[in-house]
Amino acid sequence: MKKVILAALATPVILASCGTALGGSDGSEKLLSVTTSHTVSGAPVLCDSVNGANSGTQIVIGLAAGGTIQNVKVNLTDAAGKVVSTTDVAGNYLLKGDKDGEFKLPVTRIASGALTVNTAVTAPAAVTVSGSSVATLKADIVINRSRSSVKLASTVALPVYATCTK
Repeated sequence: MKKVILAALATPVILASCGTALGGSDGSEKLLSVTTSHTVSGAPVLCDSVNGANSGTQIVIGLAAGGTIQNVKVNLTDAAGKVVSTTDVAGNYLLKGDKDGEFKLPVTRIASGALTVNTAVTAPAAVTVSGSSVATLKADIVINRSRSSVKLASTVALPVYATCTK
């Protein structure tokens, strides 16, 4: 009786591991870079307003991934790890990167926190900031394929400033 129970308990584990092997990551996924259209001393920053206008700051996520990507979910998380903004980007909206298998994903964040997908990368522009940053955000992504999802967490902390000047 014990052998039957052990066999019954082991079967879901074996099946689950088979499913993971079939739908798992191919190991090629990497978060290559996180840059922004606004910089202070060369470092990426997010601006709630630039010269008094809320035009937003573009975030460009560089990633490497093999296979067919259905979509990429972009999450901006605060210092506590809470998702404060999110958007889904269809795989066909990814821009080709510098090398085969590399992509660029440009999205713009406005002060309200909304994210919009862009069709081109904006060149970085130097800005000056006043005061301290009001928050720090990280851009994390989830790459979705037909049989797998891979979450990649950024280590780049993007300070958010209420007011920036060009």
